[in-house]
Amino acid sequence: MKDRYDVIIVGAGPSGLLAARALAQNGFDVAVLDRKKDISTITRTCGQSLLPPNDYFFGDLFHYNEKDKRFCFASMGLSFSYTGPVKQLHTWRMFSPGMKKMQFGSGEENKGAPIALSYDKEILLECLLKDVRDEGVDVIAETEMTEIMPQGPGVVVQAGGKALNSTFVIAADGTNSRVVEKLGYNNNRRHIANLYVKSCFVKGFKPPYEDCIITGIHFIEDKPVYVFLLPRPDGDDWNFLVLTFEPGVDLDAAYEKIVKESNFSEWFKEPEKQREFAAIESIYSPVIKPFRNNVLITGDAGSCQELECLGAMITGWKAGLAVASALKEQQIGIVPEAISRYEQWWLNTYINKYDYQDYLSVFGIAYVFPSPEIIDYIFGLMDEPFTPTFNPYTAVKLLGQRMQGLFPKIMSERPDILQQVAGKMLTFPSDLLAETLK
Repeated sequence: MKDRYDVIIVGAGPSGLLAARALAQNGFDVAVLDRKKDISTITRTCGQSLLPPNDYFFGDLFHYNEKDKRFCFASMGLSFSYTGPVKQLHTWRMFSPGMKKMQFGSGEENKGAPIALSYDKEILLECLLKDVRDEGVDVIAETEMTEIMPQGPGVVVQAGGKALNSTFVIAADGTNSRVVEKLGYNNNRRHIANLYVKSCFVKGFKPPYEDCIITGIHFIEDKPVYVFLLPRPDGDDWNFLVLTFEPGVDLDAAYEKIVKESNFSEWFKEPEKQREFAAIESIYSPVIKPFRNNVLITGDAGSCQELECLGAMITGWKAGLAVASALKEQQIGIVPEAISRYEQWWLNTYINKYDYQDYLSVFGIAYVFPSPEIIDYIFGLMDEPFTPTFNPYTAVKLLGQRMQGLFPKIMSERPDILQQVAGKMLTFPSDLLAETLK
């Protein structure tokens, strides 16, 4: 660890490592700090799915180059090695508490582009770490950023008992970003809720479907709990996530109830947990202007809850290129514009295009329709498959369009439902969650 770098990046996830790669390939001296001892080992819950390969996302069209074993972003000319397994997922099946089903995709597997790719994030991180180390980046593990402050034309980062100097810092430390908190951004952001998650890799889950994503809404002691089940990229393991906004829910007990007593239970055949993970994520309104005091925020650090892994990768790469250009502007003495261009890109590509209210709507279903019986009824009206997608923003728009067409039928059959939910459907999801969870 040196005392000075051109750029210090806080966070060695996909976003931070791709930012480092962009900077190093442009000839700059870069350090990446991460508090984990083994950076490639996953310790927090992660869905480990890449979405959407069948839709533009953050301005790019992602795909897996199987021949050369690379993940590729065609519009940006970005690709990088990934030597692990990949499984294509074509259908998303979402179940109500009573097992009524909404389906995204026809169910005809291997028809058209997949809606998601299941991958091994630990192998992904190993590949990215090798890339950046080969480019000469100092990756400093087991080193936590404790303080960050502007000093003259640069930034000082306190980490590992040392004061590290740099011209710029990139904050890529994910949700619950310490850099964002230290810089005071959260003072002007709205705290909406906390998301509590536990997950595990599980053997013995045998649904009647293969190579699909399965999600469900359950109630544990009248509190909403969401379930996500995604196939692992090889073998017969599944990634099983249990999520809730309710702090009083025991997620270990919820897992047992879902496995043994829910309508999913018949699909569990002597289930066996392989590895267990957990996370608590603070959900805020997003950062609008991601640059302050020579610190550029990227990836999940500035988002509402997360950008999905693809969004984190794309924003990290773009942030690295922006800072590389800003350093070059300083060297040759021209009017700076690289950072403002990144800020404008962030505003147009994320803030204006991917409304965080839409993102939260996926989690708002159980709060808009507050009883299992009503959720069953609504799901039962949506038996015709939707367009294939696992993009949460696209899915919300498709659901909204379908619901508008169903209003006359609901008014005729169940006017009581519209009376109960009319006000909630006109409320911003962030307001609904914040008010309900007070």
